[in-house]
Amino acid sequence: MKRSARLLLATATGAVILAGGIALPATGASAAQYAVTMADDFSGSASAEAYIPIANDVDGKVTLTLKDPGKVTSVSGTIEPPGKSGKSVSFDFSTGGTGAEQTITGRWPISKDDPAGDWQLKVTVTRDTGTNTTPFVVQVSDKQGITGASVNPDPVKLVKGQDVKVTVEATVKDASGVSAKLVSDASREYYDLGDLSKESDGYYRGTTYFADDTPAGSWTLEIYARRGGQTLKGEAAFSVEAAAGGSTKKTKTRVTIAAANKVKKGKTFKVYGKVYRGSKAYKGKKVEVYFKAKGTKTYQLVGFAKATSTGRYSRSFKAKKDGYFQVKVPGTSKTRSALSPQEFVDVR
Repeated sequence: MKRSARLLLATATGAVILAGGIALPATGASAAQYAVTMADDFSGSASAEAYIPIANDVDGKVTLTLKDPGKVTSVSGTIEPPGKSGKSVSFDFSTGGTGAEQTITGRWPISKDDPAGDWQLKVTVTRDTGTNTTPFVVQVSDKQGITGASVNPDPVKLVKGQDVKVTVEATVKDASGVSAKLVSDASREYYDLGDLSKESDGYYRGTTYFADDTPAGSWTLEIYARRGGQTLKGEAAFSVEAAAGGSTKKTKTRVTIAAANKVKKGKTFKVYGKVYRGSKAYKGKKVEVYFKAKGTKTYQLVGFAKATSTGRYSRSFKAKKDGYFQVKVPGTSKTRSALSPQEFVDVR
C-alpha cells in the first residue's frame, strides 16, 4: 500500500561543551509534536526526539500510536541518515494487546559523526491481514547550541567593604535569547543576570556585583539558551574566595525588573519592579535606571525612579531602539547596593 511520508520534528537534547572542555548536561525544554494523518497502521499524533551528540553515542527515539494491536504480530523499522547506510530501529511492541490502540516507542543509535537533517524512517507492521510499510521523515537536530561560557574573574576574590564586578560571557549559536544565573552550590544563594546581551562581536555577556558577604566556596554558572520552543541548559563551575577580615555588617537589598517584551517604535512603555530591604519593601528608595542599546557594551544612566510605600517603582520611556534595561539600588552606610537582572525590550 502506497503512503505519503509524514514529518516528525525532533527535539534537541543532550550534552554541551563549555569552556575547559568539560562535558556538561543540557536539556531540551519541550518535545515538538506534529499531528499526522490517519493511516491503516497508525493514528493520532507522533513525535520524535533525535540529535547529534557531542561525544558518546545516544539513542534517537520515535513514538507512534499503533491501531488494532491485537491483530499485530510484529513491528520493525529501519532509518537512513543522509548519505549513509541505514540503521535498525527496535520497537517496544508486545503482542497480546486488547485495546483499540497501543503506544509504541522505537530507538536507534546516533553517533557524533552522523549528519543532522532529514532521516528516512520506514516502519513495517505485520498483522493477520498482511504486511505494510509506512515511511516517515525524522528531522535530526545538529549539535547543541551552547559552545562556550566563562566567569571572570575565576576565582572571584571578595573584598571587605567593596562589591566585586563579575562578568559572564557565553558563545551560543542559533538562540533567540540567552540568560544566566550564578548559584552557590552550598547555600543555593544566587545572582540572576537575566537576559545576556548579544554584543557586536557575537558574544553574549552580562555583569553583576558580588557583595563581601557572598558565600565562599564552589559556585555554578547556569546558562539558558532559548531556541524556538526549546530551552537548552549548560553548566560550568567556578569558585568564590572569602574576603580577608570578613564581611561588613550591612542589610542586603534586592530589586526586581520587568518591561514589555515587544514595543512599537515611538510608543511609551514602563520599566517597573519592586525594591526590598532585607525581606521587606524598601519604602521611598530612589533607584537608578540604566539602558544599553543592543550590540553595544556600555550602559548609560537614563533616569531615576522612587519606590512607593510598598516598594514598587516605575519609570516611563519612549521606545527608540532595541536594548537592555537594568536597575541599580545605590548602597548606603547601612544597606548594600543591588543590581537587577537585565531586561531586553524589542522595539519594532
